[in-house]
Amino acid sequence: MPALDRDAYLSSRVDDQLSWLSRASKANKRVFLSLQIFEILLGNSITIFSPLAARVSWAPLAIAVAGGGIALSGGWLALSRNQENWVRYRSLSESLKREKDLFLTGSPPYDQGETSFKHFVTATEALMIEERAGWARQMSQRADAGVPMSPPAGGRS
Repeated sequence: MPALDRDAYLSSRVDDQLSWLSRASKANKRVFLSLQIFEILLGNSITIFSPLAARVSWAPLAIAVAGGGIALSGGWLALSRNQENWVRYRSLSESLKREKDLFLTGSPPYDQGETSFKHFVTATEALMIEERAGWARQMSQRADAGVPMSPPAGGRS
């Protein structure tokens, strides 16, 4: 396989990774915040329906459904780790953007002429390897807890 030149590496590796991280981060943020809002609304509905429980026949069922919804939402958040993934993906994205900006502007440590590109590749690959290691640790913890494992959404890391 031929070596990637600067533009090919930036496009096929860094920019593709940044694009995937942005989508994955947004998706995890959206799910996390949606489920948190869902839990808040259900929790408030319990407070609203509680005084009606003795007088209205459907109120106890509404309270039970709201409580079950809170439990399901909380369980999903605990298993899927959307908040953790959102923050981890966003952090890696920002780190890669920083390295890319430093490289493209020729700022230290990428102001060393011909060796700058090699240093840039080494730095960005180290960041991506650390993310893969973090994902592997998360999957190992899930396996230890008896949770079924699946590859990360999009499968890129």
